[in-house]
Amino acid sequence: MKNYFLHFQDLPRTLSAPLPLSALLSCDNALGTWNGKRENRMEFAVRLGSSDAYSVDIQDGRETRLAFPHVYLKYPGSDFHSPPFARREAFALLYDGSLCGRLEEHGILLDTVAWPLEITPEIRELIRKIDTLCESMSVPGCIDRIDGYALCLLRELMLQHPARRNENPSQTDSFYAGKIQRIASYLRAHYAERIRLEELAERVGLSRRTFFRYWKREFPSHSPIRYLQELRMREACRLLRYEMPVSEIAERLHFSDPSYFAELFRRQFGETPSQYRRRKSGEP
Repeated sequence: MKNYFLHFQDLPRTLSAPLPLSALLSCDNALGTWNGKRENRMEFAVRLGSSDAYSVDIQDGRETRLAFPHVYLKYPGSDFHSPPFARREAFALLYDGSLCGRLEEHGILLDTVAWPLEITPEIRELIRKIDTLCESMSVPGCIDRIDGYALCLLRELMLQHPARRNENPSQTDSFYAGKIQRIASYLRAHYAERIRLEELAERVGLSRRTFFRYWKREFPSHSPIRYLQELRMREACRLLRYEMPVSEIAERLHFSDPSYFAELFRRQFGETPSQYRRRKSGEP
């Protein structure tokens, strides 16, 4: 993690973001106290670790004690106090207070002030991506990507919200199932393009491990590679009806070796591409 406190409120976006960040905090040695009325910002503090056994916070007269790591919500305009604490590692997303209603529309629950958190690989990866983007904020579209990853991070935090933990597991998993279906839909539309599955997973905020785990739940009989191969083989069958060399078909579908393409085709259809072409054309 890097150390910064960045204000985004007045930075221009390329897209019209539904939930633009107001500010972003990253700190591996936060130290100090706060006493007073907060400004009109909704803050989601991800407290990753500390030498203290637990944190103590008092917000609008309500005291919260919680072990690390955890999530703590600081509400707009609240009266907030924290006693002195040891150095801690923290990451915080801040939104303008006027966006609280919109946050709730996106499934971000604001009714619980704090809850324990497991720092999953997905959470670490999203923080890493945001850290990296903060180094190149002058690049067009960079702020938009940070807004997007911040929303993905909020959703990861919500998956561990106490209300979510009590839901039917299938309802919780639907968040990931939706991402897998988006990837499958992309493959169906772009199978003829050069595709790296890991990059595709990253675009929707999934780590490699989570991607393959949830893919298996949605498509238990087909790995992502097999799924993509079958889509390309169906296209190969269509192209074989035309006067197009088998080697050109293999290249168009991103098989670097025509022999390997022919072998995969034979395994799936029980005949070589040339045999399939002759049979479909009625040649002896």
